[in-house]
Amino acid sequence: MIPLFLLLITLLLSSCSSSISEPIHSFQVQTPRPFGYVIGDKITQRLLVEVRQGVELQYSSLPARGTINRWLNLNKVKINKKKASDGWHYQIDLTYQVFYAPLEVKMLDLPAFTLQFRQFGNTVGQEVPVWHFTTAPLRELAIRKDNGIEYMRPDQLAPLIDNSAVTTRLTIFSAITSLMAGYLAWLYGLLSFLPKYQIFKKPTRQLAKLTEGDEEKMLAIFHHALNRLNGKPLFKHQSKVFYQEFPRYKQLQSELDWFFDYSNEYFFGSHAKLDENNSHRIQQLSKHCLDIERGRR
Repeated sequence: MIPLFLLLITLLLSSCSSSISEPIHSFQVQTPRPFGYVIGDKITQRLLVEVRQGVELQYSSLPARGTINRWLNLNKVKINKKKASDGWHYQIDLTYQVFYAPLEVKMLDLPAFTLQFRQFGNTVGQEVPVWHFTTAPLRELAIRKDNGIEYMRPDQLAPLIDNSAVTTRLTIFSAITSLMAGYLAWLYGLLSFLPKYQIFKKPTRQLAKLTEGDEEKMLAIFHHALNRLNGKPLFKHQSKVFYQEFPRYKQLQSELDWFFDYSNEYFFGSHAKLDENNSHRIQQLSKHCLDIERGRR
């Protein structure tokens, strides 16, 4: 009884050791659909092989790139080798191209070949079987007619590319660019069409046409411009509040103080006449205000 039990144990161990020492652990052939091919189509055949340590693929056993037969080419051979748990894993991609032009649906095949592996000086083979597929003509042999017109199926529409992300980014960048351009235009006084930038434009032109003897008109024109800017009548004693609201005009404080003093002297004093120099000073003051309004100062 004991010798029989030992014999069974020995047989089990021997079978396990033989399976463990198999040079090729697994082999798989992956292929696409076996139908619906026309002349010029490409077919990719993928081989997945796992071998144990010490077993190396013989690259010369793979089909050579180029013409396989009169209607089949092997365009590309790609081999990816990586370390597995107890050996090596090979992924072999073979890209074929079909040049058969059938008159009707016909069955063709990718030819079989044998992968060879080297193990301690010995050669181990693995058969890659024939793979059958069908190919069809590009158009019917007998042309169908529809109301006397040749029947043609419409071309398939190309898939649309999702450009929503690009459109969103372009919209955001355009908005930011527009805001920055608008801010710079406002900063440098280029938005002259806005009412804010037209307060001193007309008064400056009017004052340029006036000469000595038009004192009252000159003072009234410039007072009106200052009142429009301030939003209400502006007097000298309100200058501090005015400069807080319009700080860019503070650089003209001395010129504006002179203008208010001279206006008071003219309207409420001895009615002294403006000489040519004072006329010129009012014209220059208006130009300086226009420069600030346009962002040139």
